[in-house]
Amino acid sequence: MSQIGIYRYKISTLDVGRHTINFLKNGSIAGVATVNIREHCDGYKLLKYLNAKGQYRFFNFTNYYQESIDPKEIGSVNNFFDSILTGQTNEVSAGYKAKKKIELTAEHVTDDELALLVDMYTSPRVYLKIGTGDTDKDWVMVSVTGDNITRRRKLKNSKINITITLPDNYSITMV
Repeated sequence: MSQIGIYRYKISTLDVGRHTINFLKNGSIAGVATVNIREHCDGYKLLKYLNAKGQYRFFNFTNYYQESIDPKEIGSVNNFFDSILTGQTNEVSAGYKAKKKIELTAEHVTDDELALLVDMYTSPRVYLKIGTGDTDKDWVMVSVTGDNITRRRKLKNSKINITITLPDNYSITMV
């Protein structure tokens, strides 16, 4: 009886380019996978997403990115003051709900890489790496929108632009 399983193969020392990985079972080749190692630099943004086959894919975006924040006031509370002379207002902000977005770019994306990135737009799980390790606390779940390009007319290598939205951040004022 054969067993079906999942291999997790972590590679951190391969050179940039395409590499073939052989999976061995009892000393014989049980499977072959091809990995494409992209060049990256300090400050890059790494995304991990679940593809249509239920496997996690990783893709890094350049260190040239733009962040924006959209704060909205949660509300206000009454502020009782006892002196008209020193009191400033009868309302104080309760805090803010902030939505943070990061616009990412991947340059020189090949047609093969584009075919793999298509699943990122519809993936139920997309994570941004925020830590230095590889545990659950080093990743935060985000949502992705972008130019949604799945096939190009002519160019074989081009840019891909996406926008990721981080979970809402709340700042509460203690009155």
